[in-house]
Amino acid sequence: MNRAFAYAAPIVMAISVAFSPAAFAANDNHQTIEKKIEPIFTDINNDCWAKNEILRLVDKGWMEGYRDLQFRPATPITAGDAAQTFYKAMDLPITNIDSVYDDIDVKDHQLKNAVHATVAAGILHARSRSTFGVDDPLTVEQLAAALTKAFDVEVTKEDIMKMNPARMDFLRPARLSKLPTPAQEFVQDKLPVDRATFAVILSKSLEEKGFIANQKDYVLSESIASESFKPVQSSVDLMKVSFDEHPIYLRSTDTIHFENHERIDYGFSRDNIYTYSVGEQGASIELTVRSFDNGDYFLFSKLENPSAKPVQVDVLQKENFVASYELYRFDKNEIKRNNEDFFNADMTSYPTGVLRFINEDGTIQERMVGQSYRSQQLSMEYAHGGHSQMRELLKEEEALSFTKVGSTFMSVHALQSTGKDIVDQWYLNSQNLLFENDQHREDWMLESAQYYKKRNSWYTAIGPFNKMVTTTEPLPENGQGYGRNLLLLKEDRAMTLYHQQQDRYFENLIFNSFVNLKNFRGEKPYWETEVTSTYLKDLYGITAPFIDTRFNEQIALFYYRSGDEFGIEESKEPLRNYADLLVSRKEEGHIIPIAKDAFYVSDYFPLIQDVQTHSSMNHVLGGMNILLMAYNEFGDEKYLKTATSIQKAIAFQKDEWIRDNRDIWYRIAPDMSFKGDDYKHLTLEDLINSYQLWSTIDTTYLPVLEEMIESKAAYLSDEQLGYTTKIKKGLEEIGLLQYLPEGEERTDAL
Repeated sequence: MNRAFAYAAPIVMAISVAFSPAAFAANDNHQTIEKKIEPIFTDINNDCWAKNEILRLVDKGWMEGYRDLQFRPATPITAGDAAQTFYKAMDLPITNIDSVYDDIDVKDHQLKNAVHATVAAGILHARSRSTFGVDDPLTVEQLAAALTKAFDVEVTKEDIMKMNPARMDFLRPARLSKLPTPAQEFVQDKLPVDRATFAVILSKSLEEKGFIANQKDYVLSESIASESFKPVQSSVDLMKVSFDEHPIYLRSTDTIHFENHERIDYGFSRDNIYTYSVGEQGASIELTVRSFDNGDYFLFSKLENPSAKPVQVDVLQKENFVASYELYRFDKNEIKRNNEDFFNADMTSYPTGVLRFINEDGTIQERMVGQSYRSQQLSMEYAHGGHSQMRELLKEEEALSFTKVGSTFMSVHALQSTGKDIVDQWYLNSQNLLFENDQHREDWMLESAQYYKKRNSWYTAIGPFNKMVTTTEPLPENGQGYGRNLLLLKEDRAMTLYHQQQDRYFENLIFNSFVNLKNFRGEKPYWETEVTSTYLKDLYGITAPFIDTRFNEQIALFYYRSGDEFGIEESKEPLRNYADLLVSRKEEGHIIPIAKDAFYVSDYFPLIQDVQTHSSMNHVLGGMNILLMAYNEFGDEKYLKTATSIQKAIAFQKDEWIRDNRDIWYRIAPDMSFKGDDYKHLTLEDLINSYQLWSTIDTTYLPVLEEMIESKAAYLSDEQLGYTTKIKKGLEEIGLLQYLPEGEERTDAL
């Protein structure tokens, strides 16, 4: 420590002069040294009236800024901070500590020593025997007394007030004239001293006595910050969350209290969940740090505010030794919306962008930064015990702002609650490039704009939220209902792109999807819906939760095809579990019988109601394909037997399934009627899969499947609906490429 001022009674007694701002003016003739430096704080620039005095005391280690790179010159200095500054600047001796103050942590030795030393020297006084008042604002009256005692000079409140031009307003008669004279005096005495004024008057006190030899004029280079970055001028509560080389903080003008920490280990991934209360109205924030074995991690933030009072919490992250940075934004690719139909429109977009840091040692790290999503929880309870839930999206907005101070880069991710809402925000950190090259990144940004309805953007610790169709409930009046779609919970597109490009970003999305799927299922063997379909409710009285065969089929395939590759334990069990469920449906009565040993498995299995639902061709084919895969994998004849019964039913009714326009009916009802328009591409993909599976097990049914493939493909050609990459690849593999539909190739099925 640079100790320019040593505390000694004889010296203090020898310097007894009148104290006034005018006396300081005489020192303007002192030699001034210009010192050019990079910014230290985001809120101290060359125009700050107290810049030189603040930076001088900080230079010497006698005052400190806050961990969010701010000094906060206009906020009141606390008695605790004032004690530490006097203690350091005057090199006060450590005293024998007889008393203990209950507002000082016994482990905070520096604060404890500073408080006791200043109290022993008579510079500051404790609020009571048991409490010092470390967080109390230092008043004009207290500072005047402290300076008088410390420097043996006469200091008045007017001397202090006149230091800061911004505080002159408090001395204007109009502000105090309505009060009696004693009250005016009391108000002025009790005014808090801001940090800038404290720094100026203490610095000039030391300078007046000759203990700071030369005045320094600090010239700050231009600071770097995003347009949206704004320092928080008021007092804040800062809570440190992580303690590694990439520290994370929570910041709020409300008080933050740590509540709980929970760790969940998934083997291939682990969650550290930190919970904090915010303010006194019941708000809370939950941070989930989801880290993977490759060293990357998601940070999911959720601010929940049940009160009507607005609350803001900022998640801060610092990166040290940063030489430069770049933000690659998604919004350079415009999303084309039908803004006239707000009710049906998906109002989400894409992440903010990829933030790249180039470190001083030449290494590069990147962060994918998501938007902020403000919503309200919606839920519906049913008389029979069912439950349905989703969120009403209130607003998607950019949460990111940032600044670079020297080599320290600080990002701010703002969660702004207006009351009675939930605010989610996420980002993904990597110590490496998220994409193998810039072109991969640019391609993904463009794809995210083109297919924004089918690309996840609103990530949370419990999975992504996506726009629900308007035939779901509880749907808000504006139609902006969002829930967890099981088909989008698994990252099929990320899997495809990872295999093609090996990009780290997609690897992380896949790891994350396995965590979300595991948590969604819980201890149950199957995945149940949490949103009610009003279409099914009107037809059969079904409400959530129920089992959707298509959802479980697709999730089982996701595990089966990629689980081993990503180190997921028992990755084949979802396939076995779902195949067992399909086999059990005949005994449970969830089938539509067609002939002896020929039936369809119903699409949906109610968990509360006792009803039978329809069977759609894409669900029927998907279930049959799962059974054939389970037979190939596990060799159990029961799977082949049930698959054969399904294929027999299709063969019996092949001509009834094919429509006059060569398309295929969507579903068969329990009363044997055929209804509905089929999916454009999905069913053709399923027919191709069925053909491929039966070709290695039993070729008996291949002609039936080929005829249906030919008919469906012809319909797509007639309507110029094109084909998916999956259709083209599948037809090529089974030798039926002559049926490739006319039109353009698509990434996603219609």
